[in-house]
Amino acid sequence: MSDHHNDDCARTIDPARAAQEAAELFHSGWNCAESVFQAVHRQVCGGSGPVHLVTALGGGMASKKTCGALSGGIVALGLVYGRTEPDEQAKKAAYAQAKRLHADFRDQFHSVDCWQLTCHYHDLKQQKEGCTRLVRAAAQKACELIAKAR
Repeated sequence: MSDHHNDDCARTIDPARAAQEAAELFHSGWNCAESVFQAVHRQVCGGSGPVHLVTALGGGMASKKTCGALSGGIVALGLVYGRTEPDEQAKKAAYAQAKRLHADFRDQFHSVDCWQLTCHYHDLKQQKEGCTRLVRAAAQKACELIAKAR
């Protein structure tokens, strides 16, 4: 791996723990994107990180578009795969991981759009349970992809 990743983030990654933390965060009031990002950040770097940057991604970018859990996971990939200067190889590596997370999520849930993922829920309790599955999966897969980089 090149030097485009954050060298301060050198912890052991536990994808299952990230999934559990993401679910706990989601049930404590954080939105889907914030929950995934924070859980992955805690595994990769410790602490919650700049969670404010992902707030507007929740609820499918507040428009029922791309799932916030998936978006939060893709942003979190930048903790390791992100670049800090124009480096074409680093960009390609980051895009490859984002595509992998996107494809795995789509394969598992048959959509990446918030409205399609949530339209069959009959009440808020069902939606919270369903979205918790999405949050758990996005956090776990993002951590698995990050762990492979180490």
